[in-house]
Amino acid sequence: MALIHPVTLPKWGLEMSEGQISRWIVAEGDSVEPGTELVDIETDKIVNTLDTDRGGILRRILVPEGETAPVGALIAVLAEAEASEAELAAFIASYVPVDASFEPKDEAKSASPEPSPAAEAPAEAGAGPKASPLARRIAEQDGIDLAGVQGSGQGGKIKKADLPSRPAALAPDEAARRNTGAHASPVAVNFANALGFDLTGLKPSGYRGRISLADVQAAVQAAGLWSPPAAAIPAAPAVAPAAAAQGVEQPFTGMRKSIANALRHSKQTVPHFYTAMDVEMDALMALRGQFNSGREGAKISVNDFLLRAAALALAAHPEVNIHVSDGGITRFDQVDLCVAVAIDAGLVTPVIRNAAQRSLTEIAAEAGRLIAAARDRSLTAENLRGGTFTLSNLGMYGVRSFDAIINPPQGAILAVGGPRREARETAEGGLRFASVATLTLSADHRGIDGAVAARFLSALKARIEAPMALVM
Repeated sequence: MALIHPVTLPKWGLEMSEGQISRWIVAEGDSVEPGTELVDIETDKIVNTLDTDRGGILRRILVPEGETAPVGALIAVLAEAEASEAELAAFIASYVPVDASFEPKDEAKSASPEPSPAAEAPAEAGAGPKASPLARRIAEQDGIDLAGVQGSGQGGKIKKADLPSRPAALAPDEAARRNTGAHASPVAVNFANALGFDLTGLKPSGYRGRISLADVQAAVQAAGLWSPPAAAIPAAPAVAPAAAAQGVEQPFTGMRKSIANALRHSKQTVPHFYTAMDVEMDALMALRGQFNSGREGAKISVNDFLLRAAALALAAHPEVNIHVSDGGITRFDQVDLCVAVAIDAGLVTPVIRNAAQRSLTEIAAEAGRLIAAARDRSLTAENLRGGTFTLSNLGMYGVRSFDAIINPPQGAILAVGGPRREARETAEGGLRFASVATLTLSADHRGIDGAVAARFLSALKARIEAPMALVM
């Protein structure tokens, strides 16, 4: 029998449970050698490239670009040219994904060539009835318990024909009545109603447990109520001109899903409070102009000055440079400063390590390197790990002020607005004009009190308005 090898979704981090196929670098039918880059996989906030450790031909791609798969899932198959289509199909149908949650406790035991029957028993008990992939998918969609189904395949394997048939299509009015209030997208409900399909018991895959159009299409196709046209699958049946406009569902990418979950968790569990302070930017902007005058290479940005000022203020006020949990706070002497970077796929916050001990030019160089890596999607997990405080600057977009959401477990985040010209009263009672920016500190009230936030902002304001210390 020709050699066939699985390509599975790797586990690149302790908390990684799934990944999204970003790009297949190798096409079906291409030959590969050990070390060939096969596929780009997007995890929470980075894209990693999976290399192959063996040669062969990429015979099957099982998870297309844009789809998400759990860790350990079979995403492709490498095989020799001699492997027949029947052998490939049999291999795919019989493949059992590796349990991604398993981590050997003892290397010597994990290397044992023949585990004892007692050790194998728990895995056998949790494996469930044997079933073909199609039968298992239909059972999940229709809410069928496979434990109660008698399989007619080899060794009692359950096939599609063994599953109980789904009831015939309902009248559209009856389907609409039953589907009223279903936790499903509007386009999915309209599609189901048009085909007389009852959504009750259908397993959802959409955001927050919502039934998506893809869920309904798969279910009605499996039930024999609908077949996709050969040319293209319509987004939904045509609706009358008077019907409400239907949107196009766009599933979250791995990064967007991670951001959504983190921000929802932060706003729901962290008691935010906000403290704002205006600072005059004229002296800093004038010093920046002098500093960059005649300077070769990359210029120092206003944001670089702000990062330096924030790092020094945090070093002077470590009570803000903290992590907060339900059990207490962790105070850090080292300032690991996160800089928020907007990219097409979402928002990332790479970390400038030990920022308070770096000079202005060192901070500028490191920030520039991290921002460039963020934009070309080459950040590593280490670039994103940790961080004790975050600075987010939207001033370049003309934003006057905003409230940022804390990045747990950090205790605070600073939001920087853009400068504006304001009239200020002089000590003699006259008027002068100044460029003023608003700084807003979002803080976790479990670990930071209002007076602490105010003292930190005052220290930051002093460094921005008397900026010579920032270039020392």
